[in-house]
Amino acid sequence: MEQLTNAGEILRSTQSEEPLTQGAENLAGLTDPSSSWARLTETQLDPVTLRRHHIRTAKAGDQSAPFDRLRTRLLSHMRMAGHRRIAVTAPTEQCGSSTVVANLALSLARQEDLRVMVLDLNLRKPNLIHLFGLQEAGPRFSVLTGHRRNFDSTCLRIGANLGLSLNATAMEDATERLAHAKTYALLEHIERDFAPDLMLMDLAALSPRDDAIAGLTLADCALLVARADQSSKAEIDAAERTIAENTACLGVVLNACRFSHATESHPHG
Repeated sequence: MEQLTNAGEILRSTQSEEPLTQGAENLAGLTDPSSSWARLTETQLDPVTLRRHHIRTAKAGDQSAPFDRLRTRLLSHMRMAGHRRIAVTAPTEQCGSSTVVANLALSLARQEDLRVMVLDLNLRKPNLIHLFGLQEAGPRFSVLTGHRRNFDSTCLRIGANLGLSLNATAMEDATERLAHAKTYALLEHIERDFAPDLMLMDLAALSPRDDAIAGLTLADCALLVARADQSSKAEIDAAERTIAENTACLGVVLNACRFSHATESHPHG
């Protein structure tokens, strides 16, 4: 089992799944996604801010290695299963799932052959815009309005292959927005016009509200982030069951785990 410094370790791996072809079929008519990416507003991230927020994957090195290993495992599994949309959630709040999303996003983006789109769907308590050290420059919840023009004008681009659709304002009607048909339609627009190899969706915790459940139905699969000094086995097991009821569970990342032998790996089934 591999230890993830400052991020934990994978506890469980999923059973093998049949490859899916729906994503490839939806993208069959795509001609030039590079023009769509070029429309996005390019911005840069401040290395000092990233380090202060424990984002350590902008460059390859010892500190990025645990997330790089997680990235490689996720890509291998998702390619075999034909998945494109991955949600990241937690059993309860304050487990560090947004930090895992941010580190995974930059680790994935270092592979120049990948196009990665990050969506902050933790609408009640958005945090990615803070972790990335970006300032609000217009509405950042356009991913949920169902309007292509709004998404294209507010989604930010880091380099040539990382898109960030972030929120700066908390929204109380989170579940209703996530469950709206326009949200699903806009995700299809993103896949059709931008052809991301992977869409990384940061969700709220599974407890105490049901926002994350609505978000899980939008994903092909999900990763659960638990915290070693906070999450109980009962909470983790309940969260895994909830994920499995709504999408495929990739596994569990145990955050704030100091010793690699502190937990064991158990397959589903």
